[in-house]
Amino acid sequence: MDTQTKRADVAFTVVENRRLHPRFVRLTLQAADGLQPAQAGQFVQVRVPSSLHSFLRVPISLHEIDAAQGRIALLIQEVGEGSRWLSSRAAGDRLDVLYPLGTGFRRPASAEASLLLVGGGCGMAPLYGLLKQLKQGPKPHAGRIAFLTGARTAADLLMQDEIAALGAEAYACTEDGSAGEKGLVTVHPVLQEGAFDQVYTCGPTPMMKAVAAVAQAKRVPCQVSLENKMACGIGACLCCVTPDKDQHHRCVCTEGPVFDADILGW
Repeated sequence: MDTQTKRADVAFTVVENRRLHPRFVRLTLQAADGLQPAQAGQFVQVRVPSSLHSFLRVPISLHEIDAAQGRIALLIQEVGEGSRWLSSRAAGDRLDVLYPLGTGFRRPASAEASLLLVGGGCGMAPLYGLLKQLKQGPKPHAGRIAFLTGARTAADLLMQDEIAALGAEAYACTEDGSAGEKGLVTVHPVLQEGAFDQVYTCGPTPMMKAVAAVAQAKRVPCQVSLENKMACGIGACLCCVTPDKDQHHRCVCTEGPVFDADILGW
């Protein structure tokens, strides 16, 4: 899952707009002529009206990839004018999408490896896509997969039933204790006490750093999907750069957004 594929500017048609939460919608989009090869962890740049977002596109993680039907899904969190405009798109609307961008998650070396996915907020988008590719791809993963989700309240937990339906062990943490373990994801026994061969995480940076620290203490490799602010999405503007452990600047939109936590010095 680590190949960076050739990007294309494609017109997609909205098939479905499904609201999952007061602040999240899932847009399912249909390509007219099939999909470019894409991997979980990669992202797209969607054009929005210039009056809303100047000449820049909105970067969004690939949430689901259905090559057979020529469809992708995007998980949209309403945080600004651009995302609110996207979340209001209806079936039949057309969107101009540049994709696939960046590098995706890498599969574990062994199909029997025990995996832990840890997500929160918009971080659920690429991790759910990874879970679907691992479970329903041409080479389904045979090992254990656990999925730990963090949220403020039970009402903020996303896609718990869908995660379980894919055959993963679904665990949750909520800050108020209304579902799962009370507290942040780092307190959950599945992370603290579980034995895994690979950890994947995406969400707020403090959460990812804390998860990576636990993985490092256990000497377990950890892949992180960064959510840095992006403008161009193709490595031209360099506004998304992040330092690695040697204080070299890594371009998140082209070298990432998925990195090994050890490379970043986390």
